[in-house]
Amino acid sequence: MPSKPVLSDADKKAIRKKLGELCEECWIAQGYKKTSIKNLCDKAVISIGTFYTLYPTKEDLFLETITNIQRRLTEKIIDINRNSRTKEGFAQSMKRLFREYDSKPFLYNVNTPDFQSFVTKLPEETIKKIKFDSFDFFRQVIHAADLNLKMEEAQAYGILSALLSTINAKETLSITCDYFAVFDFMVDSLVADIFE
Repeated sequence: MPSKPVLSDADKKAIRKKLGELCEECWIAQGYKKTSIKNLCDKAVISIGTFYTLYPTKEDLFLETITNIQRRLTEKIIDINRNSRTKEGFAQSMKRLFREYDSKPFLYNVNTPDFQSFVTKLPEETIKKIKFDSFDFFRQVIHAADLNLKMEEAQAYGILSALLSTINAKETLSITCDYFAVFDFMVDSLVADIFE
């Protein structure tokens, strides 16, 4: 009986990267529930057995994927502010964040049945890990931008959170206007009042 091929560390890393990319694409296109391990394996051209040598469960892949998306997004937004330490740079980073939310609804709309079916399969300590600490993120971005607030930090955070939450009204807004243009106008206007 022939022995199974052993995957090198480089092979495992490449397969994990490919599965993460496919998981992100499928999650955006069809959601968690409709994304099957078989479908991911077929697209990655690997066996289901290979999948299970890398991930004990489907949820482990999705958890790794959302963690990587959050890390990438955080790094990108902070990087924009480090490279453009102006109010305009901060506004640009908020516009980028809004567009990322638009392209990946599971980053902000965690109350959908699809997202809940993912989260309910996770242990409580894991759920705590994936909860995005947006207040800490806000502080990091402000620090990277090297901007001074005109108001209390909590109030500024509340204003920007409320602004970003307009993504939840995109279906309604898109009937009558370009919701990106609405967001861009609001962020440009508010940033001038939030920062010195």
